[in-house]
Amino acid sequence: MSEQTSQNASDEIDLGVVFEKIKSFFKSILVGIIQIFQFFWKHKIRLLILLFISISLQYALYTQSEKVYTNEYLLRTNYGSTEYVYKKINSINIQLEAKDSLYIKDIFGEHYDKVIEIEVFPVIDVYGLVNKSKENKETFELLLDEYGDISFLNNEINISEYTTHKIKIYIEGQAYNERISNRLYDYLASNSYYNELKTATLESYKEQLEQSKTIRSQIDSILKDQKGNTFPKLDNNAINFSGSQDLNELLSRKQGLLTNDLSLRNRLSSNDEVLKIIDSSFGVFSEERSQFYFIIPSIFLGIYFLFFFFRYLSRRILSFVGKD
Repeated sequence: MSEQTSQNASDEIDLGVVFEKIKSFFKSILVGIIQIFQFFWKHKIRLLILLFISISLQYALYTQSEKVYTNEYLLRTNYGSTEYVYKKINSINIQLEAKDSLYIKDIFGEHYDKVIEIEVFPVIDVYGLVNKSKENKETFELLLDEYGDISFLNNEINISEYTTHKIKIYIEGQAYNERISNRLYDYLASNSYYNELKTATLESYKEQLEQSKTIRSQIDSILKDQKGNTFPKLDNNAINFSGSQDLNELLSRKQGLLTNDLSLRNRLSSNDEVLKIIDSSFGVFSEERSQFYFIIPSIFLGIYFLFFFFRYLSRRILSFVGKD
């Protein structure tokens, strides 16, 4: 019985020590917070003066430094050139980071040192992508079920599916923005392979339009003579209309040719360049890249706090050693 009483008393003592330690811990935290507030109150005048001086220096540095401006191209990448554009821009960014002046100067000219970075990203058209083909629609539905959202549309593997892309060129200073940006565009659009492909494709479109024009002319001639029931003699390249063809068939064929001509003319207009410029803007101030950061105030205040912290720490160490 006496042993059990002694054990209970020992447990109570142990719990009392634990609670005392916990109480002491929270007390030390509270004391520390009070000391911090006391420090700020005691040094408020110095801190305000230091803050005023450092912010003034930061502002002076900000006003004297060149601001960053954004230049944008909204492009249609034709002839399967999307991957080429992304790889080229990635390569240029690598050379910008490496400060390869010879490579960069060859692209941007004498003001190459003003270029900070280039970004390229697709303009995502969900409806256009899904309606492009039945296969695309089925793939989209499967991925949507798997991911639960449309974040997969930003995956690199899907970039080639989009025809419209945006290029951003960040340039330091307001001068030469358009000149530098145009040099980048000319460099990207000068690829010989895609230009040869463009030339061959456009010639094919023009030939198809000429053939369509000839056929429509022959149809018009047949329709004109329809009242007299006489059919004109057509050359070897013409469509051979038999006398049994009625007026509706001829009109339907002509309508189909006109519709196809419209499609061909639209392609001629939109595919006349490897990189078709839809819209562009130059020298737009970039707030994101020209933010007013409190670097100097942070350094000044950091040094001030560290000085007094080490001073306080040294006093505590000396006090601890003196007690021993």
